[in-house]
Amino acid sequence: MIEKTLGIVLKQIKYGETSIIAHLYTRRWGRIGIMVPGARTSSKNRKAYLFQPLTILELEVYYKANRDLQNIKEVKNHSPFMHLTGDPVKSSVALFLAEILNKALREEEPNEELFDFLNSHIQFLDLTDQGIANFHLYFLLRLSRHLGFNPGIPPAQSDLWFDLAHGTFTTSPPLHDSFLTPELTTLLIRFLSVQASDLASIVIDRNKRIELLEGILRYYYLHLEGLGEIKSHTVLHALFD
Repeated sequence: MIEKTLGIVLKQIKYGETSIIAHLYTRRWGRIGIMVPGARTSSKNRKAYLFQPLTILELEVYYKANRDLQNIKEVKNHSPFMHLTGDPVKSSVALFLAEILNKALREEEPNEELFDFLNSHIQFLDLTDQGIANFHLYFLLRLSRHLGFNPGIPPAQSDLWFDLAHGTFTTSPPLHDSFLTPELTTLLIRFLSVQASDLASIVIDRNKRIELLEGILRYYYLHLEGLGEIKSHTVLHALFD
C-alpha cells in the first residue's frame, strides 16, 4: 500500500554506483530508512540533491512494517529552503543539528509533537537573521525536553550549579566533576527561558559559548546511552569566533 508522510532528512549514504540510502525522521512512522535507486545519476531525474541534511520532504512510500529499508514512489521538497543551504553559517549549524538528530533519534515509534517541533524550528533557522550563533544551544535544550531529560527552569536564585549527571540545580558544587559553574548555569537558565525570536538578546563571548556547548553535549552523553561521539561541533567553534 502506498502511504504519504512528511520526513526530515537526517543522513544519506552512497549505495552502489548510483543509489543512496537515506535516513529520515517522519511524522507518521518515526525514523525510517529508504532506498533511492538512481539518485546519483547524471540524468535530470536524479534525486540526491533532495536528501541534504534537514530537508523537509513530502514522501509517498510503499510502506511495510518491520522492513529495514522502505521503497519510495514519489518524493518532493515540502518546504524549499530560502537560505539554509546557501548560507555557510546556517548550513554548518544544520550539519551539526543533523548529526545530533541522526544519533539521538533511534526509535522507530512515531512522535508527532517531536516532528512538529523539528519542522517548525528548522524552518525558523532557515528564515531568521538574528541570533544564529546561539540557535544550536537553544535547540539542544529544547530538544532535550522531547527526549525526556530536560532540566526545567529553577526558581529565581543566584549562584546555582547545574548537576549534569542528575539534571538538577544545586546551591553547592556536586561531589563529582560533571557540572556547570554558576556563570555557565546562569547562561543555561537564560537559554531555557528565552524564545527563539529573542536569541539575539543573549550576548555571550566565544569561550563561554564553547564551554556551554561542551557542557550541553556532556549532558547528552550522560543521558542518551550509546549516543556516540559528536564531531561536527568543532566547526561551530571556529565559525562563531
